[in-house]
Amino acid sequence: MLIPGRIFACPRGRIAVGAAILAVQLWPLTVHAAANAAVGAGSTTANTAAAAPETTLMDVSILVDESGSLTKADVQKEIDAASTIALGGLNARSRVSVYGFGSQNRPGQSAITEVCPPTILDSSVKKDALASCVRKLHRREDGEGNDTDHAAALAKGLSALTTGGPDGALKVVFLLTDGRLDVSRSPNYGRIASDRNGEAQKQVDTQLALAQANRVQVWPLGFGDAIDRPALDGFAAGGYQGTCDERPDSKPRARVVRDSGDVLRSLSEAFAAAGCQGVSHSDAAKLGAGETRELKIDIPIIATDGNITVAKGDPKVRVDYIDPSGETVPGNGRLGESEFKRAGENATVETLRVVNPRNGRWTIRLTAPDKLAEQLVSATAIWQGAVSSSLVVEPPSARTGQPLTVRLSLVTRRGAITDAKALSGLTFTVQATGPSLQAPQSIVIRDDGKEPDDRAGDGRYAGTLTAPPTPGDITFTGVVSGYGVRAEKVPVTVAISAQGPALQGRVAFSADPVVHPGTEVRGTVTMENTGPPVRGRLVLEGSGRARAVLAGGTDLTIGQGTTTRPFSVEFPGDAGLGGTSLTVKVADAADLSKVYANGQLTVTIENPPGWFERHRYHIAGAVLLVLVVALLAYLRRRARRARIDVRGLRASLRRDGVEAAVLKAPGKWAAEFRFVVHDGADGGDPGLDYPRSGDRPIRARRGAPGKVVVQIPDGPRYEIAIGGEGEPYEETGLMLAFEDTRRRRRRPPGPGQKVGGTDNVQTSAAQGDPAPAQPTPSTIPGSQTYDDPWL
Repeated sequence: MLIPGRIFACPRGRIAVGAAILAVQLWPLTVHAAANAAVGAGSTTANTAAAAPETTLMDVSILVDESGSLTKADVQKEIDAASTIALGGLNARSRVSVYGFGSQNRPGQSAITEVCPPTILDSSVKKDALASCVRKLHRREDGEGNDTDHAAALAKGLSALTTGGPDGALKVVFLLTDGRLDVSRSPNYGRIASDRNGEAQKQVDTQLALAQANRVQVWPLGFGDAIDRPALDGFAAGGYQGTCDERPDSKPRARVVRDSGDVLRSLSEAFAAAGCQGVSHSDAAKLGAGETRELKIDIPIIATDGNITVAKGDPKVRVDYIDPSGETVPGNGRLGESEFKRAGENATVETLRVVNPRNGRWTIRLTAPDKLAEQLVSATAIWQGAVSSSLVVEPPSARTGQPLTVRLSLVTRRGAITDAKALSGLTFTVQATGPSLQAPQSIVIRDDGKEPDDRAGDGRYAGTLTAPPTPGDITFTGVVSGYGVRAEKVPVTVAISAQGPALQGRVAFSADPVVHPGTEVRGTVTMENTGPPVRGRLVLEGSGRARAVLAGGTDLTIGQGTTTRPFSVEFPGDAGLGGTSLTVKVADAADLSKVYANGQLTVTIENPPGWFERHRYHIAGAVLLVLVVALLAYLRRRARRARIDVRGLRASLRRDGVEAAVLKAPGKWAAEFRFVVHDGADGGDPGLDYPRSGDRPIRARRGAPGKVVVQIPDGPRYEIAIGGEGEPYEETGLMLAFEDTRRRRRRPPGPGQKVGGTDNVQTSAAQGDPAPAQPTPSTIPGSQTYDDPWL
């Protein structure tokens, strides 16, 4: 199948897309759209490299209530939640600060305590320091000022975020509180106690206005029964309303939970939502002295980075991390394509930073030492995927009214995403804007194999737009959104003119969706030129881990009319496995920034199948044949055993038509019915009996249908009809007869016969009485042929 090519270059830009949540942090899924702009002869295409994907950069202040209404358990939950955020490590350049707050009720007290100063998360040493300092959070006593001053807390949090933070960071305040504003004992808000809360509320409003002006989000979290929900809603709405993407879930909002036991989960979800990340939680479990517990947590396939944060309750608890393949990963170092950094082992909360984590279910094994108080343990994973996107518009320049095709695909640092499951839950659209359009237009793109999409489920999305009747530039922007994804917007501009360009082209590939190292993919370049000849060159971009190269010469002379040139893309034996997205361009040989045509090849590189896989259909066929033969042999043996089974036979001795003795065949399967005859010659009664040791029995076997073959010891062999009068037994005046009590399948009635009617009854010609039913060959198993049972 030929896959249409496309022409594009790569200008810078950003698209915010995704959603977030907290606890095992996987670095954000950043999407760079590779711009597509190519022009006719004499035109220039911008070709600026897109910035490397980066996870959400954040500057965070955590404000934690230390008022006297807290219990010891409440404080521990706050420590766990604050530690989870502090150690989340959204980005190595991110910054975190932690403050405890109460109130200043008299001189010498302070409403704010700096628990952890602003700290950049660029090393395990700094993360260890954060894990340690967070433990200084505590419940204030009355002498420390243990009321609730939200105004002072907000002022301190904003002050930290407006000085010295990383450039371009998303600024966020997380406020944890178990009560409502209460500064009635604080002289900082006036001499009259009854007016102090009102004055403090004015200060809160002022701080929220500053947050709005300084682009600082406020995410409040309240727990307990004394929460002022309207006040918390006011905190969220009063701060900056800009978000990391366009999804409603990323907008600041207040959260209220029943008690402190839910603080960790809710705060981690808020943290992830603010940073356009995803979050996974384990179930909480109790860990006693000397016990081992295993927690399960899922990391999805879209994730490329993350942090697993474990609240273990006591620093002495040992934690082991086991990936979905069952391997225990190192605390620091590499395993396969994954890289690990651990921090906080000597604190109550520790974290494992993972780059390129294996997707699936992880196991966190916690082992407690002896003589340890019971702990409540849990794990949280915050993740994101670092993804680039390639946005292509075909053709790169067009005439008015011409159909345009847009294509969008995603690429991680490990290659293109070609697995449809990895993209499930994400939304892909392309926005078109420009003066020639009456209004911005949203282009629906799909990966369903229907025009203009090339192949369903290959991770490439396509849609169409008809160029407007008015000339002018149109800017296309790819938008990717979804839970746990952060995308960058890179616009692509296409010139629309009344006449098309003089030189246009198309790059097509003939390839399966899967290739193997050491093989090649063939393609064809077709150029249409109505202008002067052009010297072109084939250029391959985006090889990356695939290590692909163009085979043969790359120079191309494009004369007037149609020029066709075959080419091939070779994948060496050491090509990196996984999805890959490559671009073959036709550029001007003198100025490679002039691109006349290009095409994108998205394939999955897999190792060639082994011997078993190559011959799996032959092997399956052979196995099936053996099974059929075995089944036939079994059925034949079963039928033969059923045919010769003597169970149901009943032997009898008769004298003058009267039965003198009867003996049934044993109830166990046997090919022979053995018995001895007592003829009464010694004066006793005739009889039949089973043989004993030393006896020479008569042997009876089933013979032809309706017959029994009898072998007399040292005597003749003869047939006796079942149900008949029998045959004389030697010269004793006795008749040996057989009957069959075994159930038989009834033959279906023939044409004109009635089931149970007189038409199906044979009558004696002489007497008109019903004749005895005789077995027929069709009713006896194996009756089509007759084998002598003694042979």
